[in-house]
Amino acid sequence: MNVQYAKEVIELPAGPGGKAETLLMRLIRAGHYVDAPCGGKGTCGRCRVRFVSEAPQPTANERRLLTAEERSSGVRMACEVCGAEACSLQLPVSREQKIDVLVTADAADGENTGQTAGAIPGERDCAAMHNREGAAKIWGHSGKQRCGAAVDIGTTTLAATLYDLTERKRIAAASSVNHQRAYGADVLSRIQAANEGAAEELRLSICRDIDALLAGLVADAGIPDDAVEELVIVGNTTMCHLLRGLSCAGLGAAPFTPEDLSLWEGSDAELALSDRWSVSVTILPGISAFVGADIVAGIYALEMDRKKNALLLDIGTNGEMAAGGADGFLVTSAAAGPVFEGGNISCGVAGVPGAVTSLVLERDPAAIGGIRTVELSTIAGETPIGLCGTGIIDAVGEAVRLGLIDENGTFEEPWFTDGMPVAEGRFRFRQEDVRQVQMGKAAIRAGIETLLAEYGGGDPEEILIAGGFGCRMDEEQTIRIGLFPEQFRGHITMIGNSALAGAQRYLLDDRTAAKQRLASITGRAQELSLAMHPKFNELYLDEMFFDTDR
Repeated sequence: MNVQYAKEVIELPAGPGGKAETLLMRLIRAGHYVDAPCGGKGTCGRCRVRFVSEAPQPTANERRLLTAEERSSGVRMACEVCGAEACSLQLPVSREQKIDVLVTADAADGENTGQTAGAIPGERDCAAMHNREGAAKIWGHSGKQRCGAAVDIGTTTLAATLYDLTERKRIAAASSVNHQRAYGADVLSRIQAANEGAAEELRLSICRDIDALLAGLVADAGIPDDAVEELVIVGNTTMCHLLRGLSCAGLGAAPFTPEDLSLWEGSDAELALSDRWSVSVTILPGISAFVGADIVAGIYALEMDRKKNALLLDIGTNGEMAAGGADGFLVTSAAAGPVFEGGNISCGVAGVPGAVTSLVLERDPAAIGGIRTVELSTIAGETPIGLCGTGIIDAVGEAVRLGLIDENGTFEEPWFTDGMPVAEGRFRFRQEDVRQVQMGKAAIRAGIETLLAEYGGGDPEEILIAGGFGCRMDEEQTIRIGLFPEQFRGHITMIGNSALAGAQRYLLDDRTAAKQRLASITGRAQELSLAMHPKFNELYLDEMFFDTDR
């Protein structure tokens, strides 16, 4: 892994009272962000730090995951270092501050609902409607203008938009990484962390992220802080629980009982946001422990409750899905893990500049490792640094197409031993990476098949894929690896960030009617539990395989 370290040296003081804890936790408590997708379990090797002097002896795990050159230069894994001694460190230069997040532009006002908007990269790369001088003149006229913000709290990223509520126009948009990633890339890691005593740290982390987004929005729109009167928030059930400070105990074990799924209305003070704001806050309702306000918001924005038979898929660490229409919904979620967001993959990265989004390979004995990269696209057109979710799908799809792996997902030699070279050998896709994809795609596919069979409405008339993953994915590759069934071919619509679109729409819709529709959606939604479903478990094993004759 090619890691660059910041020039700044962090002086970490000794722990209080000689208390020993992992260096990862000490850094988090001191306000330093360290990416730790595995939640500090020592499996991902991402929480690298470099000791300026007196590096501790490497552990067996560090000898396995770090190169000899890294170890000799003082690089260690923050989750492996325990102790309370003062130390001087350099942290990796984080590319995740430039993470590419999809912000839906046009669905909120009821027109062109489902239209995909372009991604707005960067934490503060906002699309402001006015320059600051023009905005100052506009906002200076006859009283305060009314503005509202919508925020989608994703497990990996946050996206936000700012609206002029009078003109019903979007005036700014912003995005950022969800810094709770320091506690793990998936919701289960964060539930565990919260239940083990980190709930308040997790809550403060997401509050700081929301504060930063709001600050960026008002600065780039050139409006005063008090112009923002309303804030509408959506997210999965775990994210909403952590934000509100609700116990996650019921989310971590069967029967998976949330504390509260209802629509919540309160103030910024009740959420402990910065005192610079004075806004009323609404968190949209959820359906179950693992089908949250993000899916409800998507159904609401896309008007699925007024359709006949549609299927909504939001594929991330927790693949949420809803089948139905005007007669009600059957909803479920499949734990795919972080693989489709670049997690648990040796060359996986989040959607940052340089992340490979698509690729085409061919066999070439003269090329590095016998594989030549014919076509390759990266975010922002930068030099490839790794594979994000869609690039991972393409890598497996190309391996299947070229016959490099068999139906069991096993690479032929030399790729079984050495990995499949990508981007002319800049990094390699390895056997253990294929296994991660197999588990993720089997969970999603088995969930889809089980949901549609139980719903009993036949093939859906519309198949709606939400999120940034859907907007870049290659439909052919998803069918080739078995993520989606053959009958989906030609019927898939990429809809962008439907969760944010729902929050935006709530900002602008008649409030009484909006609440009635949301209550109708959640009231007519029935959850299908996959955990002990015999069909799901049978299909999951079947879908681990690849159809190499396709």
